[in-house]
Parts: sequence; C-alpha cells; structure tokens
Amino acid sequence: MSESDIQQSHTPWWIQSGLAAASGLLLGFSFPPSPFYTLAYVSFIPLFFLFARTHSYFKMARSAYLFLLIFHLVTVYWTGGFVVGKDMWMMVAGTAVLLIHPVFYLPAVLLAFAVKKKLGLVQGLMAFALFWTSFEYLHSLGEYSFPWLTLGNSQAYDLNRIQMIEFTSVYGLTLLIFAFNIIATVILANYSNGQWKLRSGKVVSLLAAMVVLYFGSAVYGMMVMKSESRDEKNRMSIGIIQPNFDPWEKWGTSYGAKWESYTQQFNYYCHETKKLASSKPDLVVWPETAIPFHILLPRYALFRSELFTLVDTLDLPVFTGLPTAEYFDSLRAPATAERIGTADLYVESYNSSVLILPHHTLAEVHKKTVLVPFAERIPYAETFRFLIEPLKWNVGISSWGKGNDTVVYALQLKDGRLTKFSGMICYESAYPNYVREFVKKGAEFLVIITNDSWWGNTSGAYQHASFASLRAVETRRWVVQCANGGISLVVDPTGKRQFSTNLYTSAEFIGDIGLSSHKTFYVAHGDILAQLCLLCSLLILATAILKQRNESRRN
Repeated sequence: MSESDIQQSHTPWWIQSGLAAASGLLLGFSFPPSPFYTLAYVSFIPLFFLFARTHSYFKMARSAYLFLLIFHLVTVYWTGGFVVGKDMWMMVAGTAVLLIHPVFYLPAVLLAFAVKKKLGLVQGLMAFALFWTSFEYLHSLGEYSFPWLTLGNSQAYDLNRIQMIEFTSVYGLTLLIFAFNIIATVILANYSNGQWKLRSGKVVSLLAAMVVLYFGSAVYGMMVMKSESRDEKNRMSIGIIQPNFDPWEKWGTSYGAKWESYTQQFNYYCHETKKLASSKPDLVVWPETAIPFHILLPRYALFRSELFTLVDTLDLPVFTGLPTAEYFDSLRAPATAERIGTADLYVESYNSSVLILPHHTLAEVHKKTVLVPFAERIPYAETFRFLIEPLKWNVGISSWGKGNDTVVYALQLKDGRLTKFSGMICYESAYPNYVREFVKKGAEFLVIITNDSWWGNTSGAYQHASFASLRAVETRRWVVQCANGGISLVVDPTGKRQFSTNLYTSAEFIGDIGLSSHKTFYVAHGDILAQLCLLCSLLILATAILKQRNESRRN
C-alpha cells in the first residue's frame, strides 16, 4: 500500500474516535500529578495514524477536537471548581475552558494537515510539530495566553530529561516529545504498508535515533545533576508560612465578619512569624493575599503599624501578598477601576506583593502583571468594557488591575551580605520568559506566592507546583513557593524538591537555599528555539502554498 493509499483509505468512525480518544488519554495522563510522564512519548502515535489515513479536513478537525477535548478533560477538569466551592461563574468559566480552548489548537493541526496533503506525510508531521510548538509560544503572549498545557510541562517530574531546558526552555521538551512520536509513526506507517522491513537500514537507523533521543537526554541530565555542586558559602535561610485558610471565607461576607476575619488572619501570621524568628531566618514569606485588605490605606493604619513594629522588633524582613490600590480621575481611570461614590474619583485594585524591611521601610510594590484570563481580569478590558460589570465575581478576585513591572528586591542578610530576589504571584510562574526577565535583571533566587486552595484536592495545585521545577532548571535558581493551603516547597537548581508540604495543611518551616548570579543560555537569549520554530513554520507553509500555486498554473 502506497502512502497515498494510506492517506485515502477508509477508517470507520468508531475507530477514528477510539484512536483520537486514546491519544487524548495518553497525553492527559502524562501531565502531573500523574507519574506516567513517559506516556507523552507515544501519545501522538494514534492521532498521527489518523493524520496519515484521513483525507477530509472535516474528519481531521473532528478527530483532532475529540483528542484535544479528552486531553483537556483529563488535565484541566479542575478549573470549573465542580468538586469544591461550586461557584456558578467558576463552573461556567471552567466549562468554557474545556469546550472552547481545544478549538484554539485546530488551526495549527489543520495547517499541518494541509502541508501533508501538499508535500507528503513526513513533511506534514514535521509541520505538525513546528506549528504546535509555534502555537504554544504564541499562546504565551498577550492577555488571552494560557501556557498551562505546554507539552513540555508534562515532563516536570522527569528531572533527568528536563536538565536540557536551561538552553531550550520547555519548548525543547515539546520538540523532543514530537521527534520521538514522529519517528515512531514513520516506522509504523512504512512497516504496516510493507515498504520497510524491521531489519532494513532505515528502520535500524530511525530506531537508533529514538534510542539516542530518549536515553541520550536522560544520560545528559544525570551528568548535569551529578555535577551540580552545593555552594555552602553563598547561602541563606528563608521561612515559609502556610496557614491553610479557606479562600472562600477569608474575605468575609459582612462588614463585621470581614474585620473579624482580617484580624484573625493577620494575628496568625504575626504569631507564626515570631515562632520562626527564633531560628533567625534571613526572610519570612507569607502567601498570596495573605493580607486580604488594603493595609497600605489610612483606614488600616493600626494593622500597618503593628506589622512594621513586628518587622522592626524581630529585625526580620517579611515578603507578603496583599491587595494595593491606586486612585485616578475620570480621564485617567483604567477600564477596570471602580468609581467611588458620586465623586470624580476612581480606584484600581491590584493583586500585589511587597517586601517589608526593618526601620519602617516598604520596598517597591510588585503588581501582578500576568492575570488569569476572565478569572482575574477580562482580557483586553479596555476594549471590552461592556463585559466587566456582568462578569464580576465578588469573592475577592476578578477585575484586578494589570501591573507592568518585574521588580527585583535588594535584601541584606543576617551576616551583612546583599542579595537580590524576585517574587511571582501564582499564575505568573507558568510563564518561562516572564520569570526569565526577573533573573536577567539580577534576581539570585525566586519566590512564588500563591493560593491554590480554590479547587479542592485536584490536579491544579500539583500542576502549578511542578512549574517550580521547570523554572528552577531554566534559570538555575533556587525557587521557594509559599501557598495558602499548599503546596509550599523549596526547589534546587536541578528541579529537585528539597522540601514540600501537603495540600490543606497548616505548616511553617525554614528552608536553606543557595544564591546564584550565573545566567543560563536561556536567561541570556530567551525563546530563540520557539522563535526559530515559528520561522520554520512560515517557511514550510510558504513552500506548500507555492507548490499549490505552481500546480494551479500547470492546470
């Protein structure tokens, strides 16, 4: 059977659906918290079988959508909060993610399918890998971005193979996975139609390439991990407080309940910080919106004075999450700002973090720059102002203002040394290039503060925690994550967790971390691999278009 025969032969719809679903399940179960990350290396083979045999664009789109839908159902089912909270807006938004987000991938799949029809199966498979990787890169840009499902993220638990991403970022892992799947598909396609024998030179060569890809990357990683030395001199200690407050209750429901809740939470953090102070850490970290009220505003002056006094008395800097506010008149007010009464005054609230230093010193405020689409802010709210009011979600988040900075904090350690660090807020840690910018500006270690308690004991918190390992390897920095209800952790520059807490527990601990000023290839040069994929995608698409035009002229 020739390759054209393979492409046009009829496959029953139930087999098509089964193969598409199989690919979706294999890919979905390769993502954390599943330990079966190796499934990704064979997950596309059933879909590629359909890719080779299908002739109709409609049938290819139908199979691809089913594959992507199953993939989303397995990996991000938790986004709707169907098992805890059961907030109506969250469930609607989560359902939309599951049903609509798979459509975003279809242009890449169908363009690759067009290349296959015009240039051949191998070229089509190569285009599939290039278009998909390019889509992942482009999908990490702008306010509609959602890089959570980047294919390389599936390998976060595979510490050996992820060592390569200090050069390539996670997009290198995406291409490695595609390379393995493509070679396997080419071998199976040619063997099944009788064109190749198992002992033929082409099969042996391609099998050898698969061995090199799979085991070579692991051997390289083992060598890197073995060579990573522990610098005992350039180190510091950091305290982490995980309170495990219910995120649905921490904001309070009435005026009196809010003040009672605010006071209880604030006192808890102060008490636990005093306990950690006996171990003399260089810094204590509180999680995202640990202070759930605008402590920097005059009405909360007593809380602010107590916090400054705590830091001064203990001589212990505190890095915390908190909301901040900025005021505007009607001419300068952002789309998401709220009007105060009937005056010409508007307030914009930001999900923020700040470093509080001894001597009543407040460092620069970092306003969260990368916001979860719809859950925290309407994408391009300035354009879609009419959506803001109907979609407000009044549980302490939604309609946040958008920051535009990458703050690097200077911190003096107990022994007098100076270091620099940066903090990301929750979702920001999913963005390799964004985190890279902090390190490029001089951050010697990284902090992630988050609140992953919204979705119950589901995959979301585990997936988010796994990103810390990827960011640690890309930048070769120690990463500390402090979460409200878990998972808090300390990760070394090889991506290995030195300490980790459980979900929905209260905990406080001291982590010993290293400091580094070395800049990896990725930190220095950014996403050049992904950008090269984008360039190659354009070239291969142009080649297919030119061939189509030449054929049309001949006819």
